Amino acid sequence: MPGVPSRFILIYILEPFAMARKARETEGPSRRRKRNSETPAARAPAKKKRSPVVTIILVAVMMFIAWATLVKDDGKVPSGKIGPAIVGVLDQVYLGCTVYWFNQGSHLPCGQDIADKLHDSKNAEIKVTVSNSLRKEFSAVGKHITDRIVFRVDSDGEIYIKAKECETNIKDLVVSEVILEELEAQCKPK
Repeated sequence: MPGVPSRFILIYILEPFAMARKARETEGPSRRRKRNSETPAARAPAKKKRSPVVTIILVAVMMFIAWATLVKDDGKVPSGKIGPAIVGVLDQVYLGCTVYWFNQGSHLPCGQDIADKLHDSKNAEIKVTVSNSLRKEFSAVGKHITDRIVFRVDSDGEIYIKAKECETNIKDLVVSEVILEELEAQCKPK
């Protein structure tokens, strides 16, 4: 634009931007509103924060209630848990002896001293006694101190439950549901 001072050209170019800024300063803040909505959405009320002490006390009470309902009054271990515990210990001893024979040689005995290192029978409720420590004739017996149920592991790693003079392989049973009296009634000595 010849003949027009450059400052007027600059004002002409920047005028729309200045008007937009002025409009924003004089009007209230524009909020994004939902369509077809006249009033803004209501805010959710703020939650009251609980004291950490109250939370800790509630957790402690719940733990005490759970403990009280799960523990028996007589303080004994439930019989359904004794059998699997003995089987687990016998598995542990047999696998430990298998590793010992693999590392040291199968001609060496895996005796009571090694079984005691694998499972501390002296201080535990489950007592393990190795009756034959040689690899080909290995035999160990496991018994809980509060129950008369007895299990035996042989040289093949098979575990049997003893009932009178009979032994039944646990593969045929559900160990946690074993009733020793029924097994003894079914036992027919040879």
